[in-house]
Amino acid sequence: MDVREQLLILRRSWRLITTLTLLGTIFAGVASLLTPTSYTASTSLFVSTQNSETSAELQQGSVFALARVQSYVDVTSKPTVLQPVIDKLGLDMTPEALASKIKTSTARNTVIIEIEARDRSAQRSADIANAVAASLITAVADLERPTNGTPTPVRLSPVDHASTPTEASSPNVKLDLALGLLYGLAAGVAAAVLRHVLDRNIRTESDLRKTTELPLLAGITEQGGGRLLGAAPSVLDGTGAEAFRKLRTNLQFAGVNRPMRSIVVTSASAGEGKSTVALNLALTVAKGGRKVILVDADLRLPSVATATGIEGEIGLTTVLVGTSSLEESIQYWAHDGLALLASGPLPPNPSELLGSAAMSNLIEELQTKFDLIIVDSPPILPVADASVLTRSTDSVLLVVGTKKVSQHSLSKAIDQLNFVDANILGVVQNRIPRRGPDANTAYIAGYGATHPENHSPTPPKHDDDGSFRPAHVRRGKFVSVEM
Repeated sequence: MDVREQLLILRRSWRLITTLTLLGTIFAGVASLLTPTSYTASTSLFVSTQNSETSAELQQGSVFALARVQSYVDVTSKPTVLQPVIDKLGLDMTPEALASKIKTSTARNTVIIEIEARDRSAQRSADIANAVAASLITAVADLERPTNGTPTPVRLSPVDHASTPTEASSPNVKLDLALGLLYGLAAGVAAAVLRHVLDRNIRTESDLRKTTELPLLAGITEQGGGRLLGAAPSVLDGTGAEAFRKLRTNLQFAGVNRPMRSIVVTSASAGEGKSTVALNLALTVAKGGRKVILVDADLRLPSVATATGIEGEIGLTTVLVGTSSLEESIQYWAHDGLALLASGPLPPNPSELLGSAAMSNLIEELQTKFDLIIVDSPPILPVADASVLTRSTDSVLLVVGTKKVSQHSLSKAIDQLNFVDANILGVVQNRIPRRGPDANTAYIAGYGATHPENHSPTPPKHDDDGSFRPAHVRRGKFVSVEM
């Protein structure tokens, strides 16, 4: 993971990081307010040996004192030292409770014992520290007294006396807030990394490259246009239209070595915008002067008729079962000459109908009438319809919805298409964010945005009864479809 990817993870989860950082700071502040005020007083003792007259005895005494000093630190927390303090000061607590208020330490290779006492009362903290020091001197003298009655060789001398503290030692609001901020920030970064590890959705072109080696034919950015009849945003203009012109050009190069007369447009799962791509691609190719027909072969959730306002009761299924002819079932948009074949009534056996000989014969007949057939099919993983359609068509275009499909699902969809020996032309990454860490500026540049093809058609007209006119006379604003 390089530095750019690390920064991308942080940018992608900046809200999460900010939230946890603020929560950590707030919790630290609340904890500081709820923490009782306490004071700390300290004193120190010097450990030495007495009755040392020669330098050798003095050296032996120093070694003896260094060896003993840690033991004296441990003795400080024992009832032998603390009970006399309780009795002297009249404290209402046990030796164990008093031990929790005492902190005794010594620096390495020194014979100085530091005693700190913490209490809610400033004066009592100083009294406890001094009393513990005095009690420790007495306890050590008793413990180190020889059995023959001679004086103890060890002497503990006060270095200083504890004075009454003037400022509280706890809570330290500034320190608590700083620690809360740091802990919250660390938790936010950890959560962002965990989120990245667990999130296997396709977000960027880099994620797509990790999943498949198929060529990326185009990147379509998210659109913020209006909606018509509850459908998805209207046909792309500006940079969006330019992306489909790029797709149109790349498809021409992709079909150089193999004839490309019919394209199945599909996706791994629902909601990736494959119908949007199919409709916009068909319109773009039609604007380029080729005879194109868009066939709505999604016989489970058809969308072309709803999006374009054409008659949906006749179409693919009525042609396949013989209740209508192909000529009377094809409808046109006069504005660009785009032919449309709606789905027709939904059958109970879509896969069988799409895999029938009648479907193969229909594709062959359409190839004699049109330069290109674009087939909008259901997603690959939920149903087998798209795989069945590859038998009667010559190529497949796979749409990948940004943040809509996981790397695992995309791999399964590609494996399924490879299993039926489908000719996958490449992938189209759809719904690339215009802003944010996952935005790709290569797909949202404004160069050429004033191209004549970018201008949208005029708004659709209605008949007197409020319904749309028939498709062959309607000049409307084409709308894209979201699955």
